Amino acid sequence: MHVVEEDLRDALDSVRTTEYRSFFTKKLEHHLQDKGVKVPDAIFSVLDTPFNEFDHNYEKIYEEKIKGQALFQIFSDMLVEIYEKMGADKSGWEAAANFLQDTPMKICALYALEKIEELACMPETNYASVEEQPADLHISPSRQKLYVKPYTPEEKGKNGRRRRRAT
Repeated sequence: MHVVEEDLRDALDSVRTTEYRSFFTKKLEHHLQDKGVKVPDAIFSVLDTPFNEFDHNYEKIYEEKIKGQALFQIFSDMLVEIYEKMGADKSGWEAAANFLQDTPMKICALYALEKIEELACMPETNYASVEEQPADLHISPSRQKLYVKPYTPEEKGKNGRRRRRAT
């Protein structure tokens, strides 16, 4: 386990941080900073690196950190939050994502768009509060009471059956 962590740390250190950040990566980076979460620059560099430019270290970080530790799901959920906060529209978001090369961030942004569409298709449900429930749904205390007699050791016979008390 220790060797794997060392290899991953070495991989993170060897990734060259790029000056280029896609729209989505910049928004994600700012969102995380606002929440006080520090993510290594190497993670953002991997997110904006095209898959065909991945070397062994990039693959290791992508598989073990981004996918393996569910950062992909977390980042896509955060992109949904960013989308809603911005009041973005689907066509603009999709155009910006499709503008990107085939990178992990492109996949993440398009996945976030799928989640947004799923959320938009879900029916809005208003749940009535307890105070607003009709009176006939109220269960009386006598109906709620369970008639369970507590177990006492002296009632148990040899074979596990209860003995009747002699009266």
